[in-house]
Amino acid sequence: MIKFLDLQKINLKYEVDFKAAFDNVLQSGWYILGEQVMQFEKEFATYCGVKHAIGVANGLDALILIIEGYKELGIFSVGDEIIVPSNTYIASILAISKAGLIPVLVEPCIGTYLIDCTKIEEKLSEKTVAILPVHLYGQLCDMDAINAIAKNTALK
Repeated sequence: MIKFLDLQKINLKYEVDFKAAFDNVLQSGWYILGEQVMQFEKEFATYCGVKHAIGVANGLDALILIIEGYKELGIFSVGDEIIVPSNTYIASILAISKAGLIPVLVEPCIGTYLIDCTKIEEKLSEKTVAILPVHLYGQLCDMDAINAIAKNTALK
């Protein structure tokens, strides 16, 4: 059998580091927040070239916060549409729907299973406010193409 994604093989070279990090957290007794989270936030903010980064529990929480934040800023409104890959994880759909926005599904490219950028424009409407790319399996979406579509259609 050939595994589609062999995470055990990928992670094997980091096993000692992962176990040491886990032991550090376990021994500290800080399972929520704590020094490790503060250090991650600081290092991630530096990596991203921003002043602050805030860790949250999971991707769904992160998506809810950003979408609701854009609603508070008046960038998104109830009934707006967000383009999203049809094979995305349910969190993408839940965050969009919870905010009262409408997910618009675009099929993936059969070779990569990433959003098919050639099919995005046919799904755009006057209610489209954003494209939510989802990177999968260590592959990045074609962000140059996605950003060009967003810029050419004046998406928020």
